[in-house]
Amino acid sequence: MTMKTFNSSDNINIAHAISLWFDKDFGDSYVELGDCVVDSVSLSPEFIEFNSYRNARNSLRKKILNKNSAEVSVTLNEPNITNIQRVIYGGAVSTSQTATALEGRVMTTYADTAGLYVDFTDDTNEPTVSDVTVAGIYLNTDVLEASAITPTNAAPDTNGYVYLPATDVSAGDSVYVKYSVAYTGMYKTEIFGSTDSTIEGACKLQARNTGGGIVQLWDIAAVTLAPNGDLTYPLDTWQTVPITLTLAERGGTWGHIYMS
Repeated sequence: MTMKTFNSSDNINIAHAISLWFDKDFGDSYVELGDCVVDSVSLSPEFIEFNSYRNARNSLRKKILNKNSAEVSVTLNEPNITNIQRVIYGGAVSTSQTATALEGRVMTTYADTAGLYVDFTDDTNEPTVSDVTVAGIYLNTDVLEASAITPTNAAPDTNGYVYLPATDVSAGDSVYVKYSVAYTGMYKTEIFGSTDSTIEGACKLQARNTGGGIVQLWDIAAVTLAPNGDLTYPLDTWQTVPITLTLAERGGTWGHIYMS
């Protein structure tokens, strides 16, 4: 929308189409940080105050701007590898990695003509049982895991079955099964593995109201990225990545703001 005179009702709007773009190391290659909530844009300049006793009482005579300071607080709703890497000061990102997750479940034993077995397709939530390797099976009463039951096949067969010796348990018994799951094609970055003391670059903060409202574009000359608060973990809600963009002067400017 175009600029309106004061008191025009058209000046009241709710901007949407919020996006945040980051150009690491000023390489002129902007990457969007994903879906986000801009919590605040904080301008906090500092001043020096000059007080005088000239007129008998200590009074403020002059307030001088001494330091420019500003920051943007953002909550990123997309915890992809690049956003996580930035807030943990991670090292280089490696692709096509394999990682192992550990799991333990109480499972029921079944029987068929081949013997006793536990059924990974029925008693677990693992989407791909071919990536499962059984580490140990224990009686439900063996809380110290002192006597492992050695399975006949450590990896589930084509049916998702892992067979047990018939001398240890009977059909319908409950056993505790420890196993690992291999995840392939993953990304990897080392926690605090970055050799950079700062994560910095140029930034664009945009509010583009495509419904006819205001357009506000912040073209920021330089920012440094740092964590801001707790990194929530994906439990019963989505994971968010809190981050602070601290503005800095570069090339004689802090950047510009455009509005329509």
